This record gives sequence, structure tokens and C-alpha cells, in this order.
Amino acid sequence: MSTVSPLALFGGQPLFERPLTTGQLANRDPERFFELASASLERRRLTNQGPLVDELEQRLCELHGTRHCVAFANACFAIILALRNLARPNARKVILPSLTFRGLPHLIRWAGYEPQFCDVDPLTHTLAPGELARLIDADTAAVLAVENINGLCDIDALERLTLDAGIPLLVDAVYGIGGRYTDTLRDNRVGARGNASVFSLHATKLINGFEGGYLTTDDDELAAQLQRQRSFGFGDAAIPVELGMNAKLNELHAAMALSNLDHMHAIINDNKRRFACYQRHFQDLSWLSFADYSQSPGTYGLVLLKVGTHAPYSRDELIRILRAENALVRPYYSPPLHQLEPGSPALPVTESISRQYIQMPVGDLLVEADIERLAQLFKRLEQDAVLLGTPLESVPQ
Repeated sequence: MSTVSPLALFGGQPLFERPLTTGQLANRDPERFFELASASLERRRLTNQGPLVDELEQRLCELHGTRHCVAFANACFAIILALRNLARPNARKVILPSLTFRGLPHLIRWAGYEPQFCDVDPLTHTLAPGELARLIDADTAAVLAVENINGLCDIDALERLTLDAGIPLLVDAVYGIGGRYTDTLRDNRVGARGNASVFSLHATKLINGFEGGYLTTDDDELAAQLQRQRSFGFGDAAIPVELGMNAKLNELHAAMALSNLDHMHAIINDNKRRFACYQRHFQDLSWLSFADYSQSPGTYGLVLLKVGTHAPYSRDELIRILRAENALVRPYYSPPLHQLEPGSPALPVTESISRQYIQMPVGDLLVEADIERLAQLFKRLEQDAVLLGTPLESVPQ
């Protein structure tokens, strides 16, 4: 009789006592955060464009090589307001990849437009320029490109297409921070291309500000509009001069972001080390591989594990097994956005990618021993495949 304990899915104890998450959750310098936060409390200046937000915006301008950085309470507000200011009048569609964050169509609709989904490049998982060119027409209000963790956009091709058509290009660069484009016509830093780029300071992202976001641009008029609109549309005399909202970043979130910004490169190096651990411990599992990161921004903030067609378990079965073991993995952008919209045409590359990948645990709370135990679990599953068969469909969800 086997002495191996059963999988948690079948009543055993979970492999991990502490949940393994898929976010960065970096908190590298809490003493610096408390120092900055205490100074803010002493000044009684907690919001309304305080000195910490000013400092953060300036440092992010330097990081991305842009004239302006406008901080927001979160990246969602930045995208909504940017679209409202940039989109072509008398047009109603915003083109975006279907393989992306499922909240983006909501933001497009909040801005007053309709999403139109585009297929992606099979290597980078970003907007495919040829497919984008096919979709652009007189009803295209804007293009919302999205940088991916394993690949950056073909920014030169996207800029050529949108400039030729007179259409604004907004880049959701949440996973592109710190990256550089190749074979470009001008500044190759992510954040310095298109009409504007948006980044997140959410706790799960590379720069943790608890919450928050920011937009970078060289457009003086756009920056001035956004600075007013994030603060109720107030002009210099604190009188509304245009439609606005309360989308300001507060000083405590800026303090957290500043305390982690100094450690960004150290966080990236640790991500690289963890990714190398994944590659080393999983190298003997022939039915598993990792996404191609050759065109990535190099931050390795997500680890995308590819389940081969000859795998003894389906991708979704593996996710169920792992989550029961307290490894809180998730399917990578699955289902894709267009499949949630009735009547959307098929996007074959997107649909194929969305069936293949598991978003694995990452971040500061993950240690090499955790990665080794994950690999051992997969090796056990490989060994037990013949014995177990595929009984998972009979187990309650």
C-alpha cells in the first residue's frame, strides 16, 4: 500500500500552509516608508498634490524619459481620462487585444466607447500589427495597446499604423515598466512612445504603492488636462473649468511607491533568480515549458508555464490540483475577452494561447524551496498519471 499522502483535491493536507500568490507584493524598505509617511502626517499634508506625489512624478519622468508624469489614484482612472481626451471625435470603437486584463473593456465603456478585440502575435502576445491594420477604419476612436510580461509591442509598427490613420495610440504598459524596445526610431524606453502610456502602482505590481497608477507623456496639453481632470476639473483658482473627478494619488500611497522605487532593480534581479529556479527545477518535465521571454521587458514579474498538448492532464485540471494545494495559480487570460462578448469573431491565435498557460506563483513571498516543491508535485503527477487516469471531472468544483 502506498504511503504517499493523497492530493489535497482528494482530501489530503495542502502542500503549502501559506498561500502562494501570483503578485509581486514587494515591501523592500518599510522603514523608509514609515519615515516618509510620518513626515507627511507631521506636515498635515496627506493629499491634493503634496510633496511626495511631486517627487514621485519627477522621478518617474526620469525613469521613462518623458516630460510629464501624472499620478492617479489607480491606473483605471488614468486610462478612462486618457481615452476621453485622446479619442477621435465622432468615432466609437477602441481597438485592444483580447488577450489581456478583463477589466479593460469596462474602462473603455466608462470612457464612452466600445471595445473592438484584435488578435495577437503568437510570440509576444501583444497586438498583431497586421490584424490591427485590418481593423482600423473610420469608426476607430483610438488604439489601446498592451505590453505583456513576456513580450513588448512592435511599437514602431503600431505607431506607423496609428499615425498614418490619424488615430491616437494609448499604451497600457503595466507589465512593461523598466523595459526597452528594440529596433526603434527614437527613445526606446517603455513609457516614452505613443501618445501616452499608463502604469500601475497596485500592490501586486513591480512598484508597490499599495494602490495607484500614473501616466507618462510628452504632450503638454494632455498632461495639463489630466492634472485638472483628476482634481474635479479645478483650474488655478480652484474653480471647475471642465468636467473632472476625484482621481488624485494621496501622499501615503506615494510614500509606499517611493520606498519601493529605489529597489526596483533589486526586485527585478530577484524575479530573474526565481525564474531561473523555475527553469532549473522544471527542466526534466518534457510536457511543460515556459513562455518565450526573448522579447520581454526583462522584469519576469509573471511566470507563464505552458502545458503541452501531450500532457497527462489538461491545463484546467492542473490548475484545480494546484489551487487545492494552496498554490493560487490562475489561467492566463482565459477565457479571452472576445469570448465574453456575444457575436465577436474568432481570434485563432488568442484562443490557442488562452488554452495553454498557467500563471504560476511569483513575488517576494516565494522562495526557492517553494519552487522545488511545486516541481516535485508535477513530477509526482507525472508518475501517478497512469494510476490516476483523469478522474478529476467527477470531483465537485
